[in-house]
Amino acid sequence: MPAAVVISAPEVAAAAPAADRLAAERAAAKARANREAARAKLAAEKQAAKRAKSLGEQTKAIAAQHAKIRAELAAAAKKAAEEKAARARALANRGYEPGVTDPKEIARQILNNKFGYGSSQFDCFNNIIMRESMWRVNATNPSSGAYGIPQALPGSKMASEGSDWRTNPGTQIIWGIKYMKDRYGSPCAAWSFKSANGWY
Repeated sequence: MPAAVVISAPEVAAAAPAADRLAAERAAAKARANREAARAKLAAEKQAAKRAKSLGEQTKAIAAQHAKIRAELAAAAKKAAEEKAARARALANRGYEPGVTDPKEIARQILNNKFGYGSSQFDCFNNIIMRESMWRVNATNPSSGAYGIPQALPGSKMASEGSDWRTNPGTQIIWGIKYMKDRYGSPCAAWSFKSANGWY
């Protein structure tokens, strides 16, 4: 059996402070680690809060942008619907679309939309008008005083279609087509008469 090791009292006394120091150092290290972990956690929480705030602001901005786009689309749709309704009213009332200024195109649309005539009737109407006024809204016959695109005699007859009969090609054209239709049956019948007689 080995001999027992005997530690003297001074050695025991010297070992005790060393153990205490080691324990204190370990405790201090643990405390530092805990503080660092707490700081890291706090920093992470702050960063997360910052990101969340930023994402929230971005979400609000995106939502606002989407709302603006929806409003713009709704406004555009409303405007388009209003313009479509205005075109429909104009076609029903006058027979041609708003904004059309060329007298020939106005006549083409009126003949089709208001009277149901096709291209052949337009050709006949054009044959008459080219010889009467060359499509000039203010054309005046120096001898008879006939006026306007259809050479109404007197020009004031066209007031039955609108008070703007002096300057509005649409008003004059509508009157002219009605005149041909009522007197001859159609623009082509009026053209046949004019071709044979030199007047209509």
